[in-house]
Amino acid sequence: MPIASTVDPIFQPLAINGVTFRNRIFRSSLGGRIDYYDGSMSEARVVWDCRFARGGVAAIISSNAGIRADGIAVPGYAAIHHDRTIPSWRTLIGEVHKYDCRYIIQLHFSGRQRDLARKEFVRVPGMSSTNKPDLLHGLRARQMTTSEISDVVQAYVRAARRAREAGADGVEIVACNGYLLHQFLSSAINERTDGYGGSLKARARLLLEVVAAVRAAVGRDFFVSAKLSGRDEHNAWTAPLNRTVGNTIDDTLQVSRWLAEAGLDAIHVSQGDTFPHPLIPAGLLHADDAKHSYVTMYYEGTRVPGTIFMMNWAPLRWFLEWNWGRRMRYKRGGKLLPAIIEGMNQDDAAKIKQASGLPVICVGGWQTAGRIREALDAGHCDVVSIARGLLANPDLVHRFAEGHDAPDKPCTYCNRCAFNALRHPLACYEESRFESREQMFEEAYRIFQEAAVSADGTQ
Repeated sequence: MPIASTVDPIFQPLAINGVTFRNRIFRSSLGGRIDYYDGSMSEARVVWDCRFARGGVAAIISSNAGIRADGIAVPGYAAIHHDRTIPSWRTLIGEVHKYDCRYIIQLHFSGRQRDLARKEFVRVPGMSSTNKPDLLHGLRARQMTTSEISDVVQAYVRAARRAREAGADGVEIVACNGYLLHQFLSSAINERTDGYGGSLKARARLLLEVVAAVRAAVGRDFFVSAKLSGRDEHNAWTAPLNRTVGNTIDDTLQVSRWLAEAGLDAIHVSQGDTFPHPLIPAGLLHADDAKHSYVTMYYEGTRVPGTIFMMNWAPLRWFLEWNWGRRMRYKRGGKLLPAIIEGMNQDDAAKIKQASGLPVICVGGWQTAGRIREALDAGHCDVVSIARGLLANPDLVHRFAEGHDAPDKPCTYCNRCAFNALRHPLACYEESRFESREQMFEEAYRIFQEAAVSADGTQ
C-alpha cells in the first residue's frame, strides 16, 4: 500500500521492532578483504564502515561475518566466530552510532561456496546439503550429518548473542546467493532424502530452526532479518543446456510466510543461487579484468582452471562475457540499459511483502532518487539497500537530501569492483569515473591511510 505522507518517502523514518531507521536507505553487505586472516577486525574496517555512516545511510549491514572458521567464505573479513571478536565489533558499532546510523551484523556460513578456504580447510570439502560441486566454480561439497546440522544451528545462536552483546541493532541471517542455508532451501542444490530434503518444508527446515533458535536466544526485542533469493535462476549460466531453475518466486513466498510465523522482523530480497551470478550483481562482466583476481581460486574449484583458460583467449573470453549478460537487454554499442538493472528485484519484493506481511528490504542496483521514491510510494518495499551505488558515491544519501536525483558520476554497473575483490581492496575500478588512473588507486587505498593516521592518535 502506498505511503501516505507529505514527507519525502526516502527520508520518512521507519520503526521495526523497536529500532528506528531515520530514512529508507541501507548500505547492503559490502566488505572487501580489509581485516585479518584469523577473522579479527582491522582499523581499516572501522574507517570503511564509518565512511558510509557519515554519508547518511540509515543502517549498515556488515560484510558477511563468519559464524565459524570453517564457514568463512573468504579470509580477511571480520568474523563473529569467537567471544574475542566482541570488543572490536563493539568499537565499530559505537563509532557508526555517532552518525545516527544503525548497525546490523550479517551472520554467514558459506557451506560449499567457500571461494578461498582458510589454510586449515584447504582440500576439505565444504559442508552442504549435497555431495555435488557447484556449477560455477566446481567447489567441492559433502552432505552434513544431522549432528553437524545441530552444531551449525548453535553456532548461529552463539554468533547472534555476540552481536547483541557487542551493541548491534540487529542481525541478518544469510539464506541467499548460494550460501549454506540457501543450499538447503534450493530444489536445484539440495539432494538429501531425510527430514532436511525433498519437500519445500523439509528444505526450509534448517533455516526455520536457525531463525527460531536465534529468536529464542536474543529475545523478542531484538531485530532479526533474513536475506533470501526471490528466485534461484539456477540455469542462468547453462541454459538452454540445463533447464533446472531451482526455487521459484512461489516457493519463496511460502518460505516467507513460514519465516513470519517463526518471528522474523524483516526480509531482505535478492536473487540467484550462487555468487557471482549473472543477475547478482547484474551488469557487465569484464573477463580480461576479472581473470587477475579469479586466478586466486585456481586450486579451489575443479572448474576454475577451465574458466581461467577461457578468460585468456579473446574468442572464449567474449563467449563468457556474452553468456553472463545474455539475460540483460543492451543498447547499441554493447552498453547496458541501466533502467533494466535499477530496482530489478522490486516486483519480487512486493510479492514477498504481501505474502509475509513483513517489512521488506530490496537490493538491486539502486542509485537514483526518483526510482527509489517510485518503489517506496508503490509499496513494493519498505527500504532499499545499496552496495555498488554507495561504493561509487558514499555521499549518495546527502545528494538526495540536497535535491539531486542522481550522482554526477553514477555507478556504471561494470562490476569491476566485485571481480577485483578477491585480491585487491574493494573499491570502484572504473577508470572513466576518475580524472586519472592514479586518482582511482589513491581512492582505493584511502581507508588504509586514514586508519594508519587514526592508529597513530593524530586524528
